[in-house]
Amino acid sequence: MRPLDADDPARIGEYRLLGVLGAGGMGRVYLGRNAGGRTVAVKVIRPDLVGDNEFRVRFGREVAAARRVGGKFTAPVLDADVHANPPWLATGYVAGFSLTEAVETYGPFTENSLLVLAHGLAEALLAVHGAGLVHRDLKPSNVLLALDGPKVIDFGIARAIEDSRLTTTGKVIGSPGFMCPEQVTGATFGPAGDVFALGGVLVFAATGQGPFGVGEMVQLLWRVVYEEPHLEGVPERLRPLVAACLTKDPAARPTPERLLAELTDIGLPARGGWLPGPALEEVSRRAVELLDLDSGPFDVPHSLAAPATETARTADTLVRPGTGPNARTVTSAPGTEPRNVTPRSWWQGAPDPGPQAGFPPAYGHGPQDDSGRPHDAHQPAVAAPAPSRRPTRRRTALIAAAVVVCLAVALGAFAITTYVNRTPAEPNATATDAPSEPGAELPGAYVGEWQGVAKDTLGTYDIVLTLQAGVIGDQVGSSSNTGRVAGLTCGRTETLTAVESDKITLTAQLAADSGLCNDEGATSELTVQPDGSLSYRTRGVLGDMVGSLTRTP
Repeated sequence: MRPLDADDPARIGEYRLLGVLGAGGMGRVYLGRNAGGRTVAVKVIRPDLVGDNEFRVRFGREVAAARRVGGKFTAPVLDADVHANPPWLATGYVAGFSLTEAVETYGPFTENSLLVLAHGLAEALLAVHGAGLVHRDLKPSNVLLALDGPKVIDFGIARAIEDSRLTTTGKVIGSPGFMCPEQVTGATFGPAGDVFALGGVLVFAATGQGPFGVGEMVQLLWRVVYEEPHLEGVPERLRPLVAACLTKDPAARPTPERLLAELTDIGLPARGGWLPGPALEEVSRRAVELLDLDSGPFDVPHSLAAPATETARTADTLVRPGTGPNARTVTSAPGTEPRNVTPRSWWQGAPDPGPQAGFPPAYGHGPQDDSGRPHDAHQPAVAAPAPSRRPTRRRTALIAAAVVVCLAVALGAFAITTYVNRTPAEPNATATDAPSEPGAELPGAYVGEWQGVAKDTLGTYDIVLTLQAGVIGDQVGSSSNTGRVAGLTCGRTETLTAVESDKITLTAQLAADSGLCNDEGATSELTVQPDGSLSYRTRGVLGDMVGSLTRTP
């Protein structure tokens, strides 16, 4: 991100602009914030694309449909003014990074990550198509990575511009390596075109290149229409599904509903997490920088700061991830997404991030420019401490939030590695090694339905637990924990593994619909208190999750 220029507006609608995120074929993208503190990405359409009132009618219709799009894997359109000069729209902004940048930086995805990505993209297309829209420009830079899965952005714009009678500037709406044959030839473009692009995005995530390689625009468009895609490097279990998406005949491609059904047949993603440790750290760092951008400089305790070798920056320097003396260079053909990524899996040598329920959510989801470069390609460095002054209440809250994120970044690698390297049978650090008697029964004082609240270093969780009679080795109940900030629920079945004089130990198995959680094999310790409540302890995102449960009437 770069500062505003003299010719940039200070405000658009109700949004105070904080900087320029990028500019591309459709217009310029700003980072903005309203009076209530909500951060958004504001896309201003290029004046030469607007044309007459017919464009505004089309654009208004597309934006109205986009605002009806729901689902957890799409970026909601929050605001728009189709009658402004020029028109603009705003979506929530995520302080994360795009699929393009992730693959450039960390290498191709593993099969587990590809499954999470495929599920999320299929769900996103289901939501977009359900609102009567077609994306028309699904590509890696229009997929943002968040803690709870991928987010698709920039739907509801391309069609209005592509239909404009003034698109005679030579601008191609869409990225050549990810366009479908009917889009290239000018045939009718429908939802099946988005499915073709989805297949291309999965190939890019799996291999570091698009399905038709690299080359000049004309070469890529020819390959899209007449050549078969290159699927080497796509995991075998996913290859038939990806090949079906990339079929030349639109009628032969699977629908998003069919994609989800086939992905379910393949199997839910492995429950080892979604983002790798370094990517999780990068998302956390950008969240801190976003807070700093709004609140001004603040003191971050030295002990929480990352090593200088990792974040060597000055207060007045803007650094783009992937640049600098130690950066890898990734070249791109004109009009294409970045390619030629070193084929190093982004989980090789990187710790798993561990459980992610309860992590603070990214700050919404936002559009980016159409040049193939992520909309947050330039991020502001954390500012140097300012002279001491009396902080406002809002500033104090921002500092507190930033310190929590810094703590996660500084300690995350240790905590994550510790949790992930535990074997499923390993108890929490506070568990004793005293063996239980074979056939020991669950004491009656624990049987029943319980609910309460537990906390770890980063979040607060609502806990629900149901236990029934049984002996060691039996599945004696179920539980769930829901993060109050992220809203992610992790459902578990509980097996009784230890009965001691003062406590019991349960071992969790994740429920089938908890694919983004990492509670598999986690142990819980419960103790009956004098007032009849249960003390509750299990592993959390950062440190143990500790709380109290009371019996449900």
